[in-house]
This record gives sequence, structure tokens and C-alpha cells, in this order.
Amino acid sequence: MNTAQSVTSGERDRLQQMFEKAPGFMAILEGTDHRVMVANKAFEDLVNRGDLVGKSLAEAVPELAEQGLVDLLDEAKGSGDPFIGRGMKIRMDLPGGWEEEIFVDLMLQPLRDAGGGVPGVFVQGHNVSEDKKSEELRSAHNRVLELAIGDSPLEQTLGELIKIVESTSRTEVLGSILLLDLDGKHLRHGAAPSLPREYLAAIDGEEIGPCAGSCGTAAYRGTPVFVSDIATDPLWAEYKVVALPLGLRACWSIPILTRGRRVLGTFAMYHREPREPTVRDLALVDLITQTAALVIDRERAHTALREIAEMADDEG
Repeated sequence: MNTAQSVTSGERDRLQQMFEKAPGFMAILEGTDHRVMVANKAFEDLVNRGDLVGKSLAEAVPELAEQGLVDLLDEAKGSGDPFIGRGMKIRMDLPGGWEEEIFVDLMLQPLRDAGGGVPGVFVQGHNVSEDKKSEELRSAHNRVLELAIGDSPLEQTLGELIKIVESTSRTEVLGSILLLDLDGKHLRHGAAPSLPREYLAAIDGEEIGPCAGSCGTAAYRGTPVFVSDIATDPLWAEYKVVALPLGLRACWSIPILTRGRRVLGTFAMYHREPREPTVRDLALVDLITQTAALVIDRERAHTALREIAEMADDEG
């Protein structure tokens, strides 16, 4: 391709075919306003939008321009030297007003023409968010297990577990763990570092049942309960007067089960807008509920052992 001229329609089609087979995201930007001449599907997925060709970067993806990418492109064009960034954190806008934080390995390669000028920049890279999040997840999970082994208070340990979900969520989820009382009928506060205290006080000790909000119903059924709109769902008929004034609009609850499928409690994800769960939202659920079951079971076993020891001391 002759980089001294703008990308022609035929060249763009050939490049598009080549780019689509690439493992990472790719784009060619030209001109002083960094107009998108070619972009592959991976690049469109990265920025969460299509119809990019012919638009300046600032017009097509304004949040990238706001975060300094235009400055990096200007510098690469001005110096003629490539820019390489690893694990760069960027914020992308999502439909519905949400935002997500992603990490990319990025290379900006100036395209020189025959006269030594730089008419454009080749953008290439990989979305390494999952690798980054997996690393953070492993670290956070190990921290939770260390707390449990170190006999830290149960609320602190479960709170750290909830923070794993809250810190990796794209949609500002608020996590909660409720514990099923030994009577098997009532849910008690376990941990919820981000929920309003007045809400926690209002639901502490509520009885489980076939129509008891998300958590009470999930504990009663022993199966997940996903409520996308608290305001309209019949399961929340008696509880929405507490949740709605505090800005809670959706609640997805998953029972925490032993291997024998005995219910220990529930893990809930609240949102401040009506939302349906997605595969990505629920990706951590198994890890969280399995770890919570391990931590809760361990705590209860220790409590039982202490009580036995105390009884033995009293008898002695």
C-alpha cells in the first residue's frame, strides 16, 4: 500500500480482509484529526461501536480523545517514532450510560510516505483486560482465603469476597451475603460493605419463603432468583417500600450451597437501575458462592468446636 496517499476504497477493502484475520484490534488513522480509514471488528468491539470509517477519532470515540490518545497520536506523527504501551488502563462508554475499565497493550506505528512524511498512524494492540482481571482476581481470592485461615471475623472475610465482585464489575454492582439462621427459616446479615445501613437493618432477620424478595425466595427454593426490576416484580411486593427509596432497583440472588446442596445463605448483586443479568455479570458467581460456602462452613465448624470445648470445661 502507498501510504503517501489516503487509503482508497479498493485498498481499504483489501486491508479490511487482512485485518479481520488478525488476532488483535487494528485501525489506520490519517490526517491531522486522525480520521479512521480502516478498522477491524476487534477494534469496533474494543470501543463498543461500529460505523467508524470516515470519522475523526474525537468524533467516533470521544472518551479516547479525552483520555489522551489524540496526544499520543500527535506525538507519534510528529516524531515519527512508534509508541508502545503495555497494560494501559482506559475507560470506555457502554450503552445505557454505563462505563467499563479495560486494559490494553497498544502500539502506534507512524506510516511514512516516500518523502519521509507521516500521513497516518497504524494502531494495533490486544485487549488484555481478562488477563489483568484474572491476576487481580487470584490475588484477591488468595487474600480472602488467608483471612479465613487466620480466623478473621466472618463479616470481614465475606466483605473482602464481595469486594472482588464490586471491583471487577462493569456496572457498579452492590454485593451482599446473607446467612441462613440455624433455625433454617430466617436470613441474617453476613456482609454488605456498600449497601445502605438502613436497608441492612430492615432486612436482617426476614423470613424466607416462596415470595420473599430475591434472597428470601432464593434461600427457600435453593435456586437462583433474578429480579430485573424491583418496582414491578411480585416477589418484591412487600419489600420494595424499603428498597426503592434507597435507590435499589434490581437484585439477583444466588443461594450459597454446601456440596450436599444444603442452603447456607445467599449472595446477592444489587443495581441502581433495572437490569437483566448477562453472562459477563454472572461470570464470578460460582467462585464467589463456592468460596463463601467454604468460609461459612469453616466458621460454623469452629463455632461448634468451641461450644463443645466450653461444655466439656463446664462439666469438668
